[in-house]
Amino acid sequence: MESNFLHIYFRNPHHLTLLIALILGAVGAVWVYSRTNPPISRTKAVILGILRFIAIAGIIFMLADPIVLSVYSREIVPSVVVLVDNSQSMALKDKLGDRAQITKDLLNSGALKELSKKYPMHRFSFSDSLRPLGELKFDGRVTAIGEAISELIDTAQFLDIGAALLISDGQSNYGVDPISVAALSPFVIYTIGVGDTTPAPDIAISQVVSNPVAYAGEKTPIVAYITAWQLGAKKVNVQIFDGAKKVAEKTVELPARGESVPVKFEVTPKQAGQKYYTVRVPPVKSEFSVSNNSRTVAVKVLPAKKKILIACDHPSFEVSFFRRVLMADPHIQTELFIKRGGGDAKFKTFPTDTARLNKYDAVVLIHSAPILTEQVARALAEYVTGGGSVLWIADDSMPTAGAIEHLNRFLPVHIPKTADFVRSKFVPVLSADGYTHPVTRIGSSGENIADEIAQMPPFVGYIPAEPSEGASVLLIHPETGRAVLSVAQVGQGRSAAICAAPLWKWGFLPFGFGKDDRVYRGLVSNLMQYLLAKEKISRFVLKPGRRVYRSGETIVISASVRDVSNNPVSGAEVKISILPENGDTSQKISLNMTEVEQGVYEVRLPSLAKGKYIVSGVAKLRDKIIGRGKTNFVVEEFQVEFAQTNQDRPELEEIARVSGGRYAPADSAEYLLSAINLAPRTKSWTEENELRNSAWLLVIIVFALSLEWFLRKRSNLL
Repeated sequence: MESNFLHIYFRNPHHLTLLIALILGAVGAVWVYSRTNPPISRTKAVILGILRFIAIAGIIFMLADPIVLSVYSREIVPSVVVLVDNSQSMALKDKLGDRAQITKDLLNSGALKELSKKYPMHRFSFSDSLRPLGELKFDGRVTAIGEAISELIDTAQFLDIGAALLISDGQSNYGVDPISVAALSPFVIYTIGVGDTTPAPDIAISQVVSNPVAYAGEKTPIVAYITAWQLGAKKVNVQIFDGAKKVAEKTVELPARGESVPVKFEVTPKQAGQKYYTVRVPPVKSEFSVSNNSRTVAVKVLPAKKKILIACDHPSFEVSFFRRVLMADPHIQTELFIKRGGGDAKFKTFPTDTARLNKYDAVVLIHSAPILTEQVARALAEYVTGGGSVLWIADDSMPTAGAIEHLNRFLPVHIPKTADFVRSKFVPVLSADGYTHPVTRIGSSGENIADEIAQMPPFVGYIPAEPSEGASVLLIHPETGRAVLSVAQVGQGRSAAICAAPLWKWGFLPFGFGKDDRVYRGLVSNLMQYLLAKEKISRFVLKPGRRVYRSGETIVISASVRDVSNNPVSGAEVKISILPENGDTSQKISLNMTEVEQGVYEVRLPSLAKGKYIVSGVAKLRDKIIGRGKTNFVVEEFQVEFAQTNQDRPELEEIARVSGGRYAPADSAEYLLSAINLAPRTKSWTEENELRNSAWLLVIIVFALSLEWFLRKRSNLL
């Protein structure tokens, strides 16, 4: 070990102050002993002054917080790390032989033993992550080459790695891209390819694509992509299943050399809910693996088209702009009632009974004061509490006191009976709830949408209303804090209120400043989605990371816990149970979830056997139940490890190239190993020592003060 560099520096930033103190200490030591009573010799005075200065200087030195920085270096022999692929595909047998046996022979080869004599050697196996090499079982369900190299890079400094030797078939199917990670490696990577590079005879459903959302009673396309190798121009039947029920079947001719053939199905879900469709290809004789002959896709089925009634006293820009946004949604059907005539609704007077109102999923009220008689307002209150939805958009006209009384029964705001439209230009701002609520989640984050709202044209006035109990206020007046946009769950229905006007300018004026109407369209669309989603927003929501997991993939379940104001709740106790759809309690898994961020909880578990699983959970805070939740997911038969089983030589060659290493097939590994030549390297490191805590410094100060005291006493000095 050789110390190349030694440096002292001071962490205390007040260097000038300490220097002045040191000078004053020196002056003081001289002055104290320049005249003494009784007088002493000049020699003794000088000795006493020096002792006093040493003590003062030692104390100031400690206050300066001195640090000694030492830099050491030494020459080391770099180590070689052996990475062995321990996944299931390494247990396959192809025309080049048994991959498992080939790998074990490589590890016991004379060339590798000779290499271990030249360089320190560390051995690891990997599948989804890096592990010290033990007994190779070749049972890993995924191959994460990129993750293994990344973990190795993190330990490179501690292991003094000069080179890595990767033994694998190169079929990386999980985690980060190994080539991009290898390009950043501080050490070279040599790769040894195991297995035949020619694809084995096989059929695979490489991908199934569908719209994530479909509507009950409407056709929705599902496209499966079929690939095949070395099977000739055979014809096979491709089937699609809804659960255990076969929905459709098509005959296709297999591609010969791994090309992809699309097979399109159209399915018509009859009921709303979560649907899982599985595409299957029956096994073919001489096929290498059947685990990739099926794939499953999840489709969320929503109810059929929603009917919305827009009711107004007269046509206006407010009505036109609002209806235009709704008509752009193919799953919304609108009817327009105009009290003065001209709408397409099938009635001439607004309904005063819930029977006719119940034909609509939501009612939008614009310029509605002349429409809102006491009888109409009463009918709307019954309509909402019974499961309907109403959006009220204010203007400068007010309903009668009798109508307001019934409006206050279901609106998310309480309107004073004597309220009037307050004319005052302002641009609303997001409330605390507005940053997280789905209605105002228009941009990628709350901060972005807050900035965009700030650039919207101002409202010309508002109605001073207070939020109702249980309502969520999303936009507020920047000065008075009055509710501008509010939503609420009322009975079995929902309501929303915009207590300022005009809103339509948000969809028009931005174009004059080089912007678009994204905020207006997003706000209107989100409002209607909120009103049309009849299920109550839960304080506790369970959600799988994916609806469909491939066999071998890690399963992630997350949960969000919120309070009555929709704010995230930390410190909750969240427990879940996972049960197969068949209800077999012997396979039940119970887990505690861990909080990963405020109000968000998560649990991860290894892949499960194929099938559908039901997840049930409960969240508690201080032993009180906050909510219960339920969700589901499917583990499909498709095993990612067998999606492609041939050696991916180009991948291994590129990993070696970008890191500065070389590639060799298993039968030429001896030549590769004998060519590895690593030069010794110099390893440098630094050490910091705090002199402030040094016992020797304290001893010097105490010794100087003690000796000064002893000499003063001998000289009879006070």
